Amino acid sequence: MIHTPFQLGGLDYIECLFVSDDEPVPRPAAIDGCWIHSVASALEHLEQRLAQGLRYVLVIAVNAQPALELAEQEAFCVRQLLMQARKCWGDAITLIADVGLSPYQESGHSVINRDGQIDQEASYRAVVKLALSFARSGADAVAPCLSLPQQTGVIRQALDAASLACEVFPYSTKFSSSLYGPYRQAIGSKLGTVRKSYQFDFNDTAAAIDQMDEDQCQGAVATIVKPALPYLDILAETVRRSNAPVAVYHVSGEFMMARLAAQAGLLNEDDYYDEIHAAFRRCGARWIIGYAADHFLRQHRHSC
Repeated sequence: MIHTPFQLGGLDYIECLFVSDDEPVPRPAAIDGCWIHSVASALEHLEQRLAQGLRYVLVIAVNAQPALELAEQEAFCVRQLLMQARKCWGDAITLIADVGLSPYQESGHSVINRDGQIDQEASYRAVVKLALSFARSGADAVAPCLSLPQQTGVIRQALDAASLACEVFPYSTKFSSSLYGPYRQAIGSKLGTVRKSYQFDFNDTAAAIDQMDEDQCQGAVATIVKPALPYLDILAETVRRSNAPVAVYHVSGEFMMARLAAQAGLLNEDDYYDEIHAAFRRCGARWIIGYAADHFLRQHRHSC
């Protein structure tokens, strides 16, 4: 059961929130204006955001020593944040937990590799472990990004078997991109700006949209197109074909290009976000995921 229904109309913002057990926290992230929070500072931030009208958050771990076993520990920062946020605000907030494997592996990859080959079964077991742990801690939804064909089905089956009322919100139409670099710096990934070969090639859009179809057939409550601006045509086509709501992820590289251009006096950042958020709305996106909640909330206040 989703506390704040995913099927509501309009356009909403899902803010990415980094949380860590590693001192010192809070501290600035590699994404300008974003912070890597402690559980306490993340709760303070959420309290402010709820007062401003934002009710969706995507929780992402930053681990100094990546290990899949972290999720099994009740004291783990993501689990603590989910439990305490649910206790504080109940149904007033929708908590989405990222279950990408990259923050939990030294390699920084979203899948488990054995001898240079993707071990699909091991990857599925790992993402299920994360999903069950975060669902038990209070997540309304978990967001996998394995770029593997059964990523939604295996999680949905595990959640149902455990009688957990948690949805699956996958990164379905996720392209291998040069635009993920600042995010990888923020979580301490060793991949830098390397493009991942197992994610969808930007020339193979049909395969990416087919994954959206597969995820929905396997029980996804909604799907995500990522990145945003180079793929507005894909976003519009995905919305047209989809039987479920679609989110668009304005990724870290897109965010930082705008931030640096604004700092150099080359564009007005408010005008930029007015323009691109209008583009996402025209394409039919149900949510924007990203790092520019302040700009979205500014637009929301002006439209009220």
